[in-house]
Amino acid sequence: MTRTTATGRSQAIADGWALAAMALLGARFTQGFIFWGGATRRLIYDWHETAGTDYAVKLDFNGPGFVAAKLTHALPGALWVQGPIEWTLRHPDLIIASVWMWTFAELAVGLGLMLGLATRLAALASIGLNVVLMVIFGWMGSTCLDEWTMAVSGVAMSAAVFIAGAGAYSIDERYIGSTAWARSNAWSNWAFSGTLPARTLHKVALWLGLGCIAFTVLTYHLLFGAVVSPLHARTNFHKHNIALSVPIPASDGGVRFDARVDAGPDTGAAYIVAARLLDDSGNVAAEWDGAALARLPQDAIVNAYTYVWASKFKTEKIGFSGQTGARASISLPAPTSAPTSSKGLILELEAIDGAKWRSAPAR
Repeated sequence: MTRTTATGRSQAIADGWALAAMALLGARFTQGFIFWGGATRRLIYDWHETAGTDYAVKLDFNGPGFVAAKLTHALPGALWVQGPIEWTLRHPDLIIASVWMWTFAELAVGLGLMLGLATRLAALASIGLNVVLMVIFGWMGSTCLDEWTMAVSGVAMSAAVFIAGAGAYSIDERYIGSTAWARSNAWSNWAFSGTLPARTLHKVALWLGLGCIAFTVLTYHLLFGAVVSPLHARTNFHKHNIALSVPIPASDGGVRFDARVDAGPDTGAAYIVAARLLDDSGNVAAEWDGAALARLPQDAIVNAYTYVWASKFKTEKIGFSGQTGARASISLPAPTSAPTSSKGLILELEAIDGAKWRSAPAR
């Protein structure tokens, strides 16, 4: 009868995880390259010249390509963190610091995964980065739920790499795992790619697997409602929506209101070609056509975010437009025939494609 020794069993387990790590080599490199690519597109590969000085397009706070523009686009559909994002967007120094911190985190995680350096630590950080991406950007994607797909895939790949480690083709294995320092510090195996206790690793693998399943199903349900209910996006990424405040009469006889583009694709804008005040019977009490809206003075539209790269409302050749995430206080001039009373009035905006948005009635 063949008897398997404890040493033999341990070696078989170690060989099994080494094979798993080898099988995940492509996944490890791909996830690392995604983050490395995101960081280096800002740091290395996308520059422009202004007044004889080169600037990184995506890191130039005063340029239209500044990467934080994505925050204003994503704000309407972000999960649970809209308040912190809005607060951050009102503090330029904090925006810049956040962008640089995120960039270096992506660079470190990307290089760690690709090279197999501090692999488990990098994989754990990758899980965290993908969760943050889901919370902020997961609702976006005009074709195949792009951002959601990227985030859940990233969490699953990173969890698998964390469990298996980097394997033979890694700095961890070749230059760290065999050192006396690594052998004398058992915790180093959790940060790098050393062998972990089989029983503990099985538990970690089970919990990470269940966590990936829960993360996938829960976020899909929260964002798209397609698990126990018909498909309905929490925030529509196909069609724009403009939330309007109650219209308020201005001292000059005009009307002031707040507007926010709280849904729609970030690649375009809602184009407004008419504004109306409707009485409580639905009749038009005052109206501004596209030409009148296009003539609004610069101070008639006060955007919440004035940065050159941020989502804004602005006048166009006909009417005005608002990008996804834009919010502003807008003042319309006194109409030719002003309504006799502001009570019950409803503001209506009409887009170039016929879409209409209405405010609640004034009290």
